[in-house]
Amino acid sequence: MQKLIQLFFTLLVFFLCACHSKKNNEQITPVTDSQEVQTFFPVTEFILGQLTEIDSMPVTPLKIIIKDNKKDSIWMKRKDIRLFAAPFLQPVIDSVSMQKFFEEKSFMDQTINAITLTYDPKISLPDSVKLNHWDIYIDPQKNTVQQIYLVKEETKNDATITTQLTWKVNEQCSIRTIIQQPKTAPDVTEEIMKWNFDE
Repeated sequence: MQKLIQLFFTLLVFFLCACHSKKNNEQITPVTDSQEVQTFFPVTEFILGQLTEIDSMPVTPLKIIIKDNKKDSIWMKRKDIRLFAAPFLQPVIDSVSMQKFFEEKSFMDQTINAITLTYDPKISLPDSVKLNHWDIYIDPQKNTVQQIYLVKEETKNDATITTQLTWKVNEQCSIRTIIQQPKTAPDVTEEIMKWNFDE
């Protein structure tokens, strides 16, 4: 019986050493370029999920328009919800589409108590990519996304058009358009779609 116990412990020690050795080998395996690819948060897929949730809610979203310090609002039709959200969905933001153009940085922002993932171009962007920056704000306690902020910029007829898109998760989204003509004050319009009236 004692020999059997001794044999059992010998096998156990041998097994643990083998596992430990394997683990150490895995840790020192050189990383190749293919293993260094960053995995970006799938922004477009996440917003599509939010839109599916809105579709299932017994709530009519409110559209608020702010221009020249004047505010107006109307109740939205169901068919107009995805039309309003269309600027958030193009271009598609995921690892496959954006990893070659953008790089991710992350930091803890104490001022807003959020982990911020920020994405900026790492190369000169082609004309087809009408997006030059985005941020994702994550609640560090709940580990859930709080807000997504995107910036698009393009030039049309000598005017610079900047579009700032903000998606507040489970609450509202807004599209702020700034049109800057040469030697004139910027023309600013903000449209908000609100579906959570408890906040």
